Amino acid sequence: MKITPYGPCQLVKPLSFVFGLLFFVSSVSAQATGSIRAEVHKPLAAAQEALKNNQPDQALNLTRQALAVAQLTPAERAVVLRTQAVVALRAQNWDVAIESLEFLVASPEVPVADRLPMLESLMNAGQQKKDNARVVKWARQYIESGGSKPVIRVVMIQTLSVMGEHQQVVAEMLEKLRLDASAGVKTPEQELRMLAVSYRQLKDNAGYQATLRRLLEAYPSKAYWAEVIQRLAQQPNLNPRLELDLYRLLEQTDNLEEAVEYSDMAQQALKAGLPSEALRVLAKGFDAGVLGQGADGAAHAKLRTEAKKKAQEDELTFAQLEKSAKDSASWAGVGDVYASQQNWTAANSAYAKALVLGSLRREHELRLHYGISLIKAGQKDAARQQLAAVQGDPLAMELASLWGLLAR
Repeated sequence: MKITPYGPCQLVKPLSFVFGLLFFVSSVSAQATGSIRAEVHKPLAAAQEALKNNQPDQALNLTRQALAVAQLTPAERAVVLRTQAVVALRAQNWDVAIESLEFLVASPEVPVADRLPMLESLMNAGQQKKDNARVVKWARQYIESGGSKPVIRVVMIQTLSVMGEHQQVVAEMLEKLRLDASAGVKTPEQELRMLAVSYRQLKDNAGYQATLRRLLEAYPSKAYWAEVIQRLAQQPNLNPRLELDLYRLLEQTDNLEEAVEYSDMAQQALKAGLPSEALRVLAKGFDAGVLGQGADGAAHAKLRTEAKKKAQEDELTFAQLEKSAKDSASWAGVGDVYASQQNWTAANSAYAKALVLGSLRREHELRLHYGISLIKAGQKDAARQQLAAVQGDPLAMELASLWGLLAR
C-alpha cells in the first residue's frame, strides 16, 4: 500500500478589472459634467479621449495635470482619481492605480456600493505586484462591505495559502464550506485540497483525514482511495482479522499494484482459510506481470503452488462442511468460502442464514462481508442496509462506511 501525496495547489487567474474600468468610466463621465470646474474638466476629458485612442501614458499625464489644479474640492479630487485609476490600470501602472484606489475606497465622497469594483481592481493590482498581504486586506474589506462575488473569498484563501497562513486558510475554508452548504453548492475540489494541505501543514491529523474523506465522497479517485486505505492500515491496534478486508478494498478501487501487495493479500487469504481467493489474486498478479519476476519470483511461484494445493483440498471437504452447517458461525464460514470463489448468490444465501440464526460472535465481520457480497451481486440497496448495521469494531465500521460509498 502506498500514499499518493497531494500536488501543489494552483492559484486561479488574477481577477479581471474590465468590469471596474467600465464602471469607473461611466461614473467619471456622469460626474465630469456636473460639480467640477472647467479647468479640471478639460484635462479629464482629454485624458478620457486619449484612453479611447489607446494612449494610456498620455492619459496618465493629463490626469496628473488635473490633480495639479489649485484648491481641488473633495468632489473634484474624487472624480480625477477615478479617471486616474482607470488610466493607471489600463497602463498597468500598478503603483499609481493602488495609490488612487486606496484614496477612493477611504473617501466619504465615494458611495459604499461604488467601492466594491474598486476593491476588486485593488486586488487585481495587488496580485500583479505580488503584494499578498494587501490582496488579503482588500478581499476582507470587500467581504465586510457586503460584496457577494464568491471568487473574492476564494482568491483570498489561495493567497493566504501561498503566504503560509494555514490557520487562517482553515478558518476561511470552514466558513466557505458553511456558505456552500447553505447555498446547496458543491465545494470545488481544488479548494478542498487547499484545506487538506493546510491541515497537513498544521499537523492536524483529524482535520486532514476529515477533509480527505470529503474529497473522496465528492471527487472519488484512485489516488484518494489509496491514501484513505493506507491511513487505515497505519492505525495503531489494527484488528489483524480485517487486514484481508483492507486488501479487498484496495483491489476494488484498482489500487492493488505492487508485488508485495498481491503476495501479502494471497497470504492473508490462505491464513483465513480461503485458498480460492488466494489463487485468484495470485493469478491476477502473474497475469499483470507483477508476480514471478526478479529475486522474489521463486517465492511467488511457491506461494501459488501452495494455494493450488489447498484449493484442491478444499474442493474435497467443502461440500461436507456446507451440509453439516448448523449454527451461525458455520454458515458465516460457508458464506466466506463462496465469496472467495466469487459465487455471490450462494454467499448471500449463506450469510442470510447466519443472520437469521443469530448469536454471532463477530457480527460486524459477517455484516461487512455480507454487504460486500451484495455489492458484488449488484444489490446495492440491500448492501447499504447491511453495511450501515456494522457496529462494534472501529475498523470494521470504517470499512463498511467506505464500501458504502462504492454502493451509492
